[in-house]
Amino acid sequence: MATCVEKGDIYFFYRPKVDTEKVQGLDDVQRLHLVLVPDDEDTARLFVVGKKRMPKIIRGKPQSTAREWMMNDMTGKPKEIGKALAPLEYDTKTRGEQEQGEAIPVGEGRYAIFERHDSTRLAYRLSSPESPGKAQRELGILAEASYIISVRNPDLDVPGFPDASPNYPKRLQDKFAEKRWIDIDDGKLLDYESAQFLLIGAHDALSEEDITLGGKPNLFKTLGLKKRDWPTEALEAGKLAAPQMEPEAHEPAGDRSKGGERGGKAARRTSSAAGVAHALKGTDFPCSKVDLIKQAKANHANDDVIELLDELSRRRYETMADVQKAVGEVR
Repeated sequence: MATCVEKGDIYFFYRPKVDTEKVQGLDDVQRLHLVLVPDDEDTARLFVVGKKRMPKIIRGKPQSTAREWMMNDMTGKPKEIGKALAPLEYDTKTRGEQEQGEAIPVGEGRYAIFERHDSTRLAYRLSSPESPGKAQRELGILAEASYIISVRNPDLDVPGFPDASPNYPKRLQDKFAEKRWIDIDDGKLLDYESAQFLLIGAHDALSEEDITLGGKPNLFKTLGLKKRDWPTEALEAGKLAAPQMEPEAHEPAGDRSKGGERGGKAARRTSSAAGVAHALKGTDFPCSKVDLIKQAKANHANDDVIELLDELSRRRYETMADVQKAVGEVR
């Protein structure tokens, strides 16, 4: 019998690469985002999914494509998450004017997190689009699916996962003890930025799970987005869509060196340790200095971070700790 931890609305978005005018496939996608909005709570979480697609549902022998990491990128009120998905235009010292298009809505539905068979599951069922199309296939989004979901112990290194850590309170951190992974018995484990999760494909039919999903999501109303402004081809017809909105010119709200910027992400946009770690999210170690700079640019790091990385020595970096040590040597 399934024990439910929480239920709510689930929304999928993909963010096209910078200055992309036409999206033809996964190569034109920068990130896949997943938004969870729990019922009866005025909060939402914005996650980024590794390798830009959901894990495959594979029966039989496990394969690497059947598992993927997911990380909390932001937690806030639903309308704050909506603002974070909007387009942005900004000036850089080295790359000139850059335009980051809006994240494209590509799926909405209902989800549940529940305990079953000695593991925690994340299950969802789409209500839009009625029938998944190319957009959903590219991103691994099915009409309905379930995944085994585990939380990474931030005190232990896990190869292939971002080197970032959530600021869990002691009550939550104590749940891990010495375990590398734990189940989600408390929805608060999902709330902290940089919290990381492992998703493993389980079932592509919810009849396999002892869970029911009722209710009807409303992506645009919940996130405070004006439907007439946003491209809806992917959400309604499963067709890949490109950004169409005019971005707002953006200037930091305060001194850049102190990190004053929209969304309260101050330190992440500077060349501080937190800023460097955020800029290098998703880096595959070991790697070279060139690889670090490429990853930072892909994550839209600001010029201060790019210039700092460019000062690093040309050598092989085995871990994020190696990078942080090298950064300390050139400051």
